[in-house]
Amino acid sequence: MQSVPLILFLFALLGGAVAAIFAPLYLDLFRRELSRADEMEETARTLGLRFSRGDPAYPGSTAFRYPFELFSRGIEQACENFITGTIDGVDVVAFDFLYRLRLGSDDQPNQDARSEPIRYSCALATVEGNRPHVVVEPASARLTARADGEPVHLEWGDFNARYRVISPDRGFATALLDVGLMAWLVDEAPPLALTWEIQRDQVLCRASSLDPDEIARVVIALPAFAHRIGRGASD
Repeated sequence: MQSVPLILFLFALLGGAVAAIFAPLYLDLFRRELSRADEMEETARTLGLRFSRGDPAYPGSTAFRYPFELFSRGIEQACENFITGTIDGVDVVAFDFLYRLRLGSDDQPNQDARSEPIRYSCALATVEGNRPHVVVEPASARLTARADGEPVHLEWGDFNARYRVISPDRGFATALLDVGLMAWLVDEAPPLALTWEIQRDQVLCRASSLDPDEIARVVIALPAFAHRIGRGASD
């Protein structure tokens, strides 16, 4: 009978040791999640823009307002930590976008299983016109099957070494990526793994979750990209 309390004591001791190891890691992650909103708010203040932790228009509505495939991915989409305002005459909005993937299938008993959140940092600008879809992504990005276009080769080796352009409209993509915009992307754009997209009257710059100071660089760069959309790339 005395062995039972001893076993319980050993289990309690083991549990305490495990908690001592993992609790600081969990608390550190928790603190970082809590501080991100504060850091994003400070970024907005530094840029002279507005900040909102939740969707400033209507909860959950932002992802449905924009015509980009990213915002239809997965399930349980959420947008948070909004930075909004105008820079150099261009209306911009930046936010964290999160979604989960469904892990279950017909062959698995747990069809409600969800993945960990997949996080993106997004910045969007509104521009005049109504344009076809063009993606300018890092050349090192995985080339997946796309229903809306094929790679477009441009006549500048340095640009092609750094970026891949995909569009269903090769003529428009060539007009969009004129010498001025290509030079800006190669020499002046933030040196981050950014994907640029344009569709209809919207420009999107996105990347896997960025630090708040990196988001500030993207928000500043977005109007510069928008202003470099040449006349040949009008609707």
